[in-house]
Amino acid sequence: MIKPLCSALLLCLFVVFARAQESEPDFTQSMRPQFHFTAPANWIGNPAATVYSDGLYHLFYEYSPVGNTAIYTNMGHAVSKDLLHWEVKPIAVVPDNDTRDLYKCTIRSGSALVDEQNVLGKQAGGSPTLVIFYTSYDCGIRMAYSSDNGENWTKYGSNPIIPYKADENARDPKVFWYEPGKCFVMVLARNPEDGDIGDGFSFYTSTNLTDWSYQSHIVGPKGRPDLFELPVNGHPDEEQWVLTDSIGAYVIGDFDGKSFTALTSLMKTDYGTFKGGSSWIVPGEDGTQRVIQIGSISEKELAEMPFAGQMSIPVELSLHKYPEGLRLVKEPVKELGQLQDKSFNISEKNILPGLDKNPVKRLKGDCFRFKGTFDLKTVSSFGYVIRAAKGQNGVEIRYDATRNLLSCLGKSASLMPEDGKIKLDVLVDRSSVEIFANDGKVVLSGQYSSTGIGDEYILYNTGGELFIDNLDVYPMISVYPKK
Repeated sequence: MIKPLCSALLLCLFVVFARAQESEPDFTQSMRPQFHFTAPANWIGNPAATVYSDGLYHLFYEYSPVGNTAIYTNMGHAVSKDLLHWEVKPIAVVPDNDTRDLYKCTIRSGSALVDEQNVLGKQAGGSPTLVIFYTSYDCGIRMAYSSDNGENWTKYGSNPIIPYKADENARDPKVFWYEPGKCFVMVLARNPEDGDIGDGFSFYTSTNLTDWSYQSHIVGPKGRPDLFELPVNGHPDEEQWVLTDSIGAYVIGDFDGKSFTALTSLMKTDYGTFKGGSSWIVPGEDGTQRVIQIGSISEKELAEMPFAGQMSIPVELSLHKYPEGLRLVKEPVKELGQLQDKSFNISEKNILPGLDKNPVKRLKGDCFRFKGTFDLKTVSSFGYVIRAAKGQNGVEIRYDATRNLLSCLGKSASLMPEDGKIKLDVLVDRSSVEIFANDGKVVLSGQYSSTGIGDEYILYNTGGELFIDNLDVYPMISVYPKK
């Protein structure tokens, strides 16, 4: 009886939301992010896959075509040339086995690659085949491919490539080509059959993308895996592998194509709502490569909005050596500068406590970038109140200098000053905020409701003096054309 009811419910939802989307999408809504990716309508979850091909960034994402909750998830698809302006494409992959169940055989995250060697034999013309590996909920690890650079997708005829086993719960495949071993590698979040081995990531290899051999398992990281190699301090002759999980935790180590050897404990860069990170590997002209990551910073619905969920701003990843060791650093991609309007600057200014000293009181608006370096002097705490108004609290970003603690939207992270200074790069969108502290060593993110709050800003300090070395404030231009 349950299955017919699910089918009937889905049919009703399809009809309602199909009619609702017949009109042109409205991106001017009061809580619609103006430079973070959202779907025109309905719910989005984690990135399902990312791949760079022929000058295009492909973003695939968990997507419900029937409303603002995570049911009957398909694989949405969007493309961009600059990581900022996205063209939403038709759904790439629909649930498997012709299911009309709300969950079983629906789409969960995975990864994508370019089949440069045409090992699948599906290439048509000069464009190499794009391949997606994804989790079909309770239905195994599956594969789909496109021979026209992502315009149309075909499911592999012998799916699943790794069958579903309830006691293993294998999910979230990360697949890439490993050149030293001349093989493909798959990293799976997995609970092994052996009860003595803990939940973690398993490594498989293949030469044809369809037949996979188990190699090893690492305990510790949980959720969606990502694995990539980064130079240390930008030196290509010194590189390390980084293994990340679904909540932004990571471990640095060595990888030989079959097993990962951790050289550090599990550490964190992200302390906010960021999760489900997926990376683009983009080759550079000088033989180097950029590793760019995107994730979800919310899956929640906002009052009276036709969408739910939004992605983080894409960030560039790097490894830096500090006195305490290697750390993964995240900074907004340089392309974001395209959206910065004429800046408002404050430099070499000493600020005494008191709101009447607010140096950014002239600002009004809903989308800004605040990029500043602050000398702590004798201050007890300092920060911003964004989207403030009379009688309303706004959203507070606070650095407690007595505890070395950065906080926003109920999330906190330890942040030590460097030479007595704190750097904050703050991205304020209509319903989200992302904070990159000390050049991306610590990141906080979160979604807020802009219902009933304003368009004013406060920069405050308490308990002592704060010296502004330099602060650039940029109004951010919307990625959507003006109506």
